[in-house]
Amino acid sequence: MSYKIEIQPSGVQYESKDNLLEDALSQSIPLEHSCKTGDCGMCSAYVLSGQVQNEHGQIIKQGKVLTCQSKPMSDVILKANYYPELIHIKLQTFPCKVAKVCYVTDDIVSLTFRLPPTAKLEYLAGQYVDLSFQGIKRSYSIANACKDSNEVELHIRKVPQGKMSDLIFGQVKEAQLMRMEGPKGTFFVRDNTKSLILLATGTGIAPIKAIVEQLIQSQDKREIHIYWGMQYKKELYCKELVQLVSDHNHITFSPVLSREHDAHAFTGYVQDAVCEDFESLENYEVYACGSLKMIEDSKAKFISRSLPSESFYSDAFTPAKQI
Repeated sequence: MSYKIEIQPSGVQYESKDNLLEDALSQSIPLEHSCKTGDCGMCSAYVLSGQVQNEHGQIIKQGKVLTCQSKPMSDVILKANYYPELIHIKLQTFPCKVAKVCYVTDDIVSLTFRLPPTAKLEYLAGQYVDLSFQGIKRSYSIANACKDSNEVELHIRKVPQGKMSDLIFGQVKEAQLMRMEGPKGTFFVRDNTKSLILLATGTGIAPIKAIVEQLIQSQDKREIHIYWGMQYKKELYCKELVQLVSDHNHITFSPVLSREHDAHAFTGYVQDAVCEDFESLENYEVYACGSLKMIEDSKAKFISRSLPSESFYSDAFTPAKQI
């Protein structure tokens, strides 16, 4: 049976039968989400009225639920984040061909894919796609801003015993055919006047790179501070971003190394580097991408430095489910 779902405070409505989030997305209602596995918590919503069955089989009549793991049991009114900026973004599935393979570190490869000439992929910098190859599907953030070249750049880390990375590392060549589905996710820079702090760990720099490219393309002059954490200096592979930053006075780049001391880098974690540089974050927006642990710790520490909780946006990289 299908039920009517109303989202507050936006007032938008849709029908849901099986899954609050998937049913919303299928009807072009872009509710906030990220991993869709229940790990990151980004799709958290609050039941104001009605009945919702959560991931544990419990019936929630009032309280917090994860929309990606919940099913309506009646008409429901939810308090949830809804993004009209994404309404025009069309979810598509299309073939793609590997145009460039570049091993940027021992365990990270940058793949550039060329889409068919007829494909018109529109997305907001920060979103991700699902890549499918030989029956395996994994999610990867897009590492370049949307442009007319019909190319999509993905940064893929080798995961021990990872099904997708085993297929790719040392195996994939140029002209290899795969499939993409996207764009997905609600990680993108909001239209605001506040200065920006962009955080990344590991390949979380991929959507940050895309965001910076997009901000520069749109001639956005907001103050931007980028913090990128890796273990060792040799792992700071994203040279294009560093060069891009050096050409713009309103953007700063701060490398952070957790296991190596370097005169030109902060030693420790990205969230601590930010706290070292800013006494108050009241007038900033923060966009963080990377490990769930970093994101959770960053949010707690930044809120303690006067960052409004609604000014913290994140995209958590969580372990892939075996699909």
